[in-house]
Amino acid sequence: MVKASIKPYFIAIVVQLIYTGMFVISKAAFNHGMNTYIFIFYRQAVGSLILLLTALLQRKNARPVMTLGVLIKLFFCALIGITLGVNLYHISLKFTSATVASAVDSSLPAITFFLAALLRFIIIDIIVHHLLYETSLKPNLRMYHK
Repeated sequence: MVKASIKPYFIAIVVQLIYTGMFVISKAAFNHGMNTYIFIFYRQAVGSLILLLTALLQRKNARPVMTLGVLIKLFFCALIGITLGVNLYHISLKFTSATVASAVDSSLPAITFFLAALLRFIIIDIIVHHLLYETSLKPNLRMYHK
């Protein structure tokens, strides 16, 4: 089994391998003529079934109340969040290579950080320390979440 100290790294590598497999399989399906919207529908349906079964098996007795407000929030979150992003991703994958899609997907955390800093969701404070025994300036980057 994997040691606890390297478990996060192991999981991150496994997730990246799964993403890579997804990019290659998606590109192969699109190259063989599969419609992007049909592919996304099947992908979302399988993912929803897996999540539904997992939720039902883990939380048999502790189910939260589903109000109309919660249902509306879930609907718009699903519509704007994952569905729009996946549709745009797969349509762009149809016209480019899996390498480009993988590179763009890998750059998403950096883009998210840049947008969060630009929209002031996080505050970046750069403090410059000058040590007496060194002649160089050492910047220290501190981030604060609002």
